[in-house]
Amino acid sequence: MLVEQLPSDQSISEFCVVGSGPVGMALALELEQLGYDVLLIESGDSAIDSKIAEASRAEIVDPRRHADMSLTVCRALGGTSWTWGGRCVAYNDVDFARRDFVPDASWPISHDSILAWYAIASKYLLCGNDCFTMPYKHALTDGLKLNAVERWAITPRLIEVHRKALLHSQRIKLCLRSTVVGLRIAENGSRVESLEVATPSGSRLVKAHNFILASGGVEANRLLLFAQQKYPFHFGGVDGPLGRYYMGHLSGKIASLQLRVPESVSDLDFNRDGSGAYYRRRFMLTSEAQIENKVLNAVFWADNPPFYDPSHRNAVLSATFLALAFPPSGRQLLSEAIRLAHTGPRPYKIAAHLRNVIVGAPSGAVEMYRILRDRFMTKPKKPGFIVPNKGGRYALHYHAEQAPNALSRITLTTEKDAFGMPRASIDMRYSDQDVDSVLESHRLLDKALRANRIGQLAYWKSPKEAREWVSDNAGDGFHQIGGVRMGTDPSTSVVDPDLKVHGLSNLSVASSAVFPSGSQANSTLLAVALAMRLAHRLANSPSRQ
Repeated sequence: MLVEQLPSDQSISEFCVVGSGPVGMALALELEQLGYDVLLIESGDSAIDSKIAEASRAEIVDPRRHADMSLTVCRALGGTSWTWGGRCVAYNDVDFARRDFVPDASWPISHDSILAWYAIASKYLLCGNDCFTMPYKHALTDGLKLNAVERWAITPRLIEVHRKALLHSQRIKLCLRSTVVGLRIAENGSRVESLEVATPSGSRLVKAHNFILASGGVEANRLLLFAQQKYPFHFGGVDGPLGRYYMGHLSGKIASLQLRVPESVSDLDFNRDGSGAYYRRRFMLTSEAQIENKVLNAVFWADNPPFYDPSHRNAVLSATFLALAFPPSGRQLLSEAIRLAHTGPRPYKIAAHLRNVIVGAPSGAVEMYRILRDRFMTKPKKPGFIVPNKGGRYALHYHAEQAPNALSRITLTTEKDAFGMPRASIDMRYSDQDVDSVLESHRLLDKALRANRIGQLAYWKSPKEAREWVSDNAGDGFHQIGGVRMGTDPSTSVVDPDLKVHGLSNLSVASSAVFPSGSQANSTLLAVALAMRLAHRLANSPSRQ
């Protein structure tokens, strides 16, 4: 239920969850199902408010590497589910394996210990089920896989589905416009006594038996870094692991996929399964191929040529570009991150796109109707589309792992936000290994496609130009991974394998900030799966038996 004010300073909640985004929502609802009372604290209001969002503004050391925080953080009930595209992707076994060429990507848990939680996570993320592998119709060789699938939420704006349950729950107390600005740790240093919370009516203290930080990656780092200024021996010590190994992904296109059988593009398009949710197959290298060739994890999928380049001379693609280039309509079609990727650099070549639309209007009308029908007139909406062509040539999109790097980090500035918290400084750094791995993965994929008689790659640039392009366009900020990494050693990690902060018995972090590595996958599914694992472990802890 929605409450106007936080509980009194004397009241002690069983669980206090900070943040109502996809992870926080799922945590609160699952703890309710387990029979516990939950205080859910959200900094924002019931809808997006730009004045509140300004508190997340950060210093970006290299703007090429990290998107502006106004695009990547959403302070409102539902958090980033307001802007999330709905893509749910599982991590792979190779991510949890010991890879000597990625020494800092070590997980203290196995993939098997997470797999069981994908089902509950998928329920809250509305992606149909937890089937993230589907056998392909042909056996593939030479290190190629086409059985890994990504699933898509039937309703990406999760708050539209979960709002009623949150607001009408008798066990969940939801308090909006309540911003956590500090921790108070007991004198013996073993537990958190209370959270300092800024509200419209003034500062308040919130007490609970268990506190769970379920905010986004940057904000989780920022809060703990600020707390460390007061408690320098916690969180691995000053200039220790906290804030380090901040990661995202590399994403883009440097080649086309030429299919041997043009009709086989249907295998790579969005399809629906019995659950009603959409899924899509992606090309991957097997774990064995990745380890043998010492490449980081990456996935590839067929895509349309860049919308923003009118040289494709396609009426449908140009019409789509024009719709995306106008923000009010574009944001209705796609999440902001994906919209910006498709609209490309300015200045826009509007006249050339209009020419494509006019010349190709007759033949493009039917295809445009199909796209509009699938995107707006049916439920669930189709997440995207591929415009088929008789030549069987499509752009190839890559989405690749960034190797953990201790110098890629979040620190604090001296500037403070409206709540008195220091702003974050984000120094996202990519390495030669990241770039080299993308290029080598393309080479291995091309070889495997030819060996399996599926097709081949056609590069858009020379090897030197391709390397420069991958390096220059390496950037993220939407998948905020790391900084509060998970591990067994308090000197090199911030939380233990059960997500409990080292040395603090009642503080846990449920966020992509705890991931030791980024895989090829966006972070939402795994973050929620780990949160479900945490909820059940806390509910079954000896103190509650």
